[in-house]
Amino acid sequence: MPPRTSTRREKTRRKSAPRSGWAMYATMNDHSYRRESKDSERVCVPELVIDVRLGDGAHPDCCIMIEEQLPRGLYVDPYEVASLREHDAKIFVQKGIDIEAPEYLSTAHMVIIYLNPNTSNPGHFTGKVPVHVRYHRPTDVEETNTLVILTNPRLMIHCQRDNLMQASWNPSVSELPCSLRSPSTYRWVNVTYQNVGEIVTLQVPVGQKKHALIVTAATLLATILCCTLLLKAVWKYGQFES
Repeated sequence: MPPRTSTRREKTRRKSAPRSGWAMYATMNDHSYRRESKDSERVCVPELVIDVRLGDGAHPDCCIMIEEQLPRGLYVDPYEVASLREHDAKIFVQKGIDIEAPEYLSTAHMVIIYLNPNTSNPGHFTGKVPVHVRYHRPTDVEETNTLVILTNPRLMIHCQRDNLMQASWNPSVSELPCSLRSPSTYRWVNVTYQNVGEIVTLQVPVGQKKHALIVTAATLLATILCCTLLLKAVWKYGQFES
């Protein structure tokens, strides 16, 4: 079972973004979804939500993309993403993500989110992706929580009318598809933006090494008890060939 987490937003010095400039707001919400299973179990996971306000030189018909580098303490489940794509989610994750590996045996990985126009808020594009927390190594200090911090993502734009380079647009260009369904690649331009939110962090509970003996003993006793009950049931109700 993944560790329970809480969202902590650390304040940082931020100026109000100019109305003509690009602005981004990112937050982490507790997202509840119904797992597709026989029991229809409802599972709560953190969900990264991003909102981008368009700046000068952009048009509503432009494609907006976020490239987020998740730290090794977090991961996006490729199987969950594949299920979300069936409901028109526009998320791409790199291959080779080990969802079972602990934090100290993992590496950072990239997730790309194609943002959608916000019909209720003209000039804004939004996107979201569920993220999961990895198991962290037990600590030998009294602190029972560790912080996982999300760095600022890359913001990229592709427009049909991109002949005029704006002052807020970075000259570096990437060749990427404009959608998950399109195999063709297009020129994406990096955009310099202003953060108008707060640094998004997650408080992850970690175990303590001084409890290792107690946890090991309890686990061993529970294993022996369960095996005993299982063998007893097999012996009592099992059918054996003579």
